[in-house]
Amino acid sequence: MTPTPSGLKEILRIEVEAPVQWIAGETAADIPVNWFTCSIEDINEGDVLLAKAEECSTHLLDLAGKNLAAGVLLLGESKPSPKWETYKFPVLQIPSEEDIKKLTRDLQSAVLNQLAAVMQRGLRVHAQLSELVAEGAGLDGLARAMGDISGCGVLVQDKRAGILAQQGSVTLHGIWDVILDHLSALNSLPESLLDRKRAGVHSGTVVQSIPGELYRLINPITVSSVVRGYLSLVGTQAELDPLAHIVVDQGTIVCAIEMARKKAIRETEKRLKGDLLTALLGDNISPRDAELWVETMGLDLSLAHVALRFIWDGEEQPSRRRLETLVNGEISTRGAKAIVNPLGLEVVCFCQVAEQIGRPERALELGRSVIKQGKEEYPDAQIRCGVGSTAEELSEWRDSFRQAGQALAMARRFEGIKPLYFPDLSVYRLLMQIEHNPELITFQEETLGPLTTHENCQEMVRTLGAYFEHNGNISKTADSLFIHRNTLLYRLERIASILDLDLENPDNRLAVQLALRIQQMKGLC
Repeated sequence: MTPTPSGLKEILRIEVEAPVQWIAGETAADIPVNWFTCSIEDINEGDVLLAKAEECSTHLLDLAGKNLAAGVLLLGESKPSPKWETYKFPVLQIPSEEDIKKLTRDLQSAVLNQLAAVMQRGLRVHAQLSELVAEGAGLDGLARAMGDISGCGVLVQDKRAGILAQQGSVTLHGIWDVILDHLSALNSLPESLLDRKRAGVHSGTVVQSIPGELYRLINPITVSSVVRGYLSLVGTQAELDPLAHIVVDQGTIVCAIEMARKKAIRETEKRLKGDLLTALLGDNISPRDAELWVETMGLDLSLAHVALRFIWDGEEQPSRRRLETLVNGEISTRGAKAIVNPLGLEVVCFCQVAEQIGRPERALELGRSVIKQGKEEYPDAQIRCGVGSTAEELSEWRDSFRQAGQALAMARRFEGIKPLYFPDLSVYRLLMQIEHNPELITFQEETLGPLTTHENCQEMVRTLGAYFEHNGNISKTADSLFIHRNTLLYRLERIASILDLDLENPDNRLAVQLALRIQQMKGLC
């Protein structure tokens, strides 16, 4: 979890009205707090443990220290042991009988507001880095951008610690080459990352001290649970602030995407070498040769083209050959101009369209007709279809292909019975890029968690979805749900109470809408 800029003393000063007594570690009061918990089993580095004073012991404090807790907050009148004054991390006591679970929730809410800001900044960083990938900046471009954002040195390494990309910083000027020599050795990796199998399921950033009174934040770059490399940010302790944590977290995700993209292109080239679509997607053909090749297949490059990707879905799946036959049959029936090629379990099609701008209706209609014909011939099977954006130039075909793949993946999740057009994905385009980030599910659970465990979960979620779909209009929402407006108002009040959120607050509304999108994307509840 990315650390937040709020220290324990600051949070308690704002959130706790009762007097707080410091037992130990007041000098560490400004260390950022990640989370509050009342369960010693759930405590992680940077968390604060809440416990009843009468149940506190040296053993409990030792466990908290072992887990690198940011502090222990005791509730109750019991007198502290003199031994507790020796601990280096904060140990505090509130001499009152407050409800420990309620106080924990209140303090978690205080942190959550900070996390919302951190997440928003993380989304902006991710979008900036993703745009560079889309522009073909590669790992070198990503390293430069991460260095500019964080002010730290940046190092991207392969699985053997070989340097793939790097960017120094002003602070490290004159010693950057020495740092690179040191970090390029495989044994310079933290011990927890030397085992690539363990590192493949690693979910947290490691902070490592290195020579020169410097530190580095390091994350394994994981693709399909396999470590493909490592991303490090290097700087002084002060430079490795919450923003640096955001950059290394989001940078790791985008680097993984870039590595996966390159690997996928290489694999595609191996499987379909010599095929036109493979040559175009892998960029292993000159523009002039590609133009000649496309023109010989009857396509007019003065017109735009759109990628469509089809796949069978469900338990009863006919062969890919049957899918390819269906696609070719509909192309022939409709008199469309297109090229078709199988790719794994999919059938890929580039359809010629007249539209240079706007929705490519000819391509969407082709997708609808293939799905309809497939349902007629195979009632127990379902074809899913993803459609990319319009490619006006041959050089844009790869973008359209990639977008169609993302739309197809979402169509399968939503069990769509119509072609899904990439621009219609809206915010899902961003969420898909970070869906493997644990913070995404953490955010969803923390925002909607109390609702998803409620006995009327589906009704509550459906009500919230309709409410936001109609922009908060009570009458329209009630009509769409076929309920009285007073019933709707009662439900909304009940939902707000369960979530402990003010739905009139714009930030809360945004958080809940994002959490609903994540829930829908992940198929939760």
